[in-house]
Amino acid sequence: MPFKTVIVGTGIAGLAAGIALADKGHQVTILEATSKLQAIGGIIVVQANGNRALDRLGVYKKFAEVCGTKPLPGGVRRYSDGSDITARKAEIFTDQWGYPFYTIHRADYQQVLWETAKEKGVTLHLGCRVVSVEDETTTVVLRSGERIEADLIIGADGVKSTVRTIAISDSPDAIRDCKLDVTRVNLPSAIVRSDPDTSPAMDYIALFFGPQTTIANVPIRRGGEWVLGIDYIHPRDENSADGYSKPQDFEHMREYFKDFVPFYQKIMDYTEEANVWRIIETMPKSWTSKKGRVVIIGDAAHAVQPFVGQGGAMAVEDAICLAECLDRAETIDDIPAVLRAFQEIREPRCKLVQDWSAAQGQRATLLDGPMQEKRDEMLKKLDTETFREPWNRVHVDMNPDSIMSSEWEPWLQGHDAFIYANKELDKRFRVRTHE
Repeated sequence: MPFKTVIVGTGIAGLAAGIALADKGHQVTILEATSKLQAIGGIIVVQANGNRALDRLGVYKKFAEVCGTKPLPGGVRRYSDGSDITARKAEIFTDQWGYPFYTIHRADYQQVLWETAKEKGVTLHLGCRVVSVEDETTTVVLRSGERIEADLIIGADGVKSTVRTIAISDSPDAIRDCKLDVTRVNLPSAIVRSDPDTSPAMDYIALFFGPQTTIANVPIRRGGEWVLGIDYIHPRDENSADGYSKPQDFEHMREYFKDFVPFYQKIMDYTEEANVWRIIETMPKSWTSKKGRVVIIGDAAHAVQPFVGQGGAMAVEDAICLAECLDRAETIDDIPAVLRAFQEIREPRCKLVQDWSAAQGQRATLLDGPMQEKRDEMLKKLDTETFREPWNRVHVDMNPDSIMSSEWEPWLQGHDAFIYANKELDKRFRVRTHE
């Protein structure tokens, strides 16, 4: 049956959930605290599993148009000389997993989802800050005093989730500070292209592994123009603050990256503005409230370190899975059971992605020496094994034994949130005939 649903937050998770639930016929209202749509962050990379999820959501075509030209080659590089540790052709994701590896600015990504949500009939309200969530009555209370009752409340309000804190868990162990910061920079393509030494940075996606630091080099489109998106990841900086970004003292920050390839020294010379964020993980024990009709998704439930570019994909997969779970509820009284199923289905995958990203961060920042040399050899070997033969879908539903297993990427990139959710739901509820 259709349910009255209130979603808190207009990030990727909230908007994707709104689209997925509207497609199922539910009445959806999304509340956003800010007075205008705001993108928290910059670079977004969307890999094969993320694009497959967007296709299931019905927004892939529009999304691909915004991303622009064909995908770029990518890989992992040494910080000191820029030499390849791994290298992948631009077409390899499409050839192997059926969908490409795209880059996009978070603001453009949100805009695609926002416009689609409006087209689907989702009610969108800006400037509506939620100050309380009443579990017993399934009600959100706004700062204005307005009360909005619902059959279901979804907290898609990020790492510092109000919904999680008030209605589900205020336990300190729900949030883990990674003691790392990311300083984000966007440089116009014209500036990068103006120098023959820096111009090639617009032609590839790369992670530069360095001692205690990494650089993500990601060309992206922003409002129809190409820019070079750069994430400088480094140890906790005195300039960062909890919960929001701050302007970065870039001259101070450059010290972390003084030994990186010379062309990055030039890129830093061209940088006039940067913002620094703290990197936080979330891992609450429960994603649902005591009564069972309040649930958290996306970063509110499982924020991940940025080393593998899967945060956005996990959010869209959540949205698809949640819509399929809610589709098994025939009355309001069924909602707690299907929300429990949602966490049971999604949490193991999201936890593995969190573990993989954290491990990748540790590997990416090794000091030069025997462990770093072993890492480089293992990554080269793993990349060769992963793409030795075309994907045969055998491992798509199997949790890999190790994040350094050749089964890892088939499990990650080949995932279809719609198919997997329904297979798992068929084990728990009445069997459906699926598309």
